[in-house]
Amino acid sequence: MPSPSRGLTQPQRVELSTRRLVSAAAELIVEKGWEATTAAEIGRRAGYSRAMVHARFGTKDAILHALLDEYVKRLNPDPDPEKDGLAQVLAHFDRIEDLHTQDPDLLRAMFVATFEAAKTTSPLRDNVRTQLEGGAVKVEIGLRNGIDDGSIRTDIDIDSAVNDITAAVFGMAFQWVVVPGHDLDRELHQTRARITRDYGA
Repeated sequence: MPSPSRGLTQPQRVELSTRRLVSAAAELIVEKGWEATTAAEIGRRAGYSRAMVHARFGTKDAILHALLDEYVKRLNPDPDPEKDGLAQVLAHFDRIEDLHTQDPDLLRAMFVATFEAAKTTSPLRDNVRTQLEGGAVKVEIGLRNGIDDGSIRTDIDIDSAVNDITAAVFGMAFQWVVVPGHDLDRELHQTRARITRDYGA
């Protein structure tokens, strides 16, 4: 069977191997958690040696940073100035739904890594906390923009609303990760409707 990298340029081969290593890391995170996953296992799962992991990333943790960077890019959108504040808030749920359709394994790995950071000794803790705090700030910006543009009620408590919305995201994520057959799309639609009902003007 020909190698998938045959005929590719060097930059294309680098991109392919990087993508395969990140995908392999995502699979292993879901199966056994980040701390229990080794660089050698990531390399083998991707079809490479451990040396390839170090050649592309330097360390195992650098793969995690690449995965978390993807988390920010795919799930933690900056507020779109072309949309009203309510739509900016709901965009967080829309991004989860889109990624669940496009790459559910990556989405599951992102959530598993997030929950693994609950351990005080987890090497993920600081990075994940930074991502969560950044996401909460973006939700708050969307709410404040919505109050200004009339799409969000003016009488809401901003702090309580941010806590409610972020808790809703991770509550449904946790159920999807641990409960077999949990219908994430259905819950996303229900939660989106509730947020609109509770906070929309």
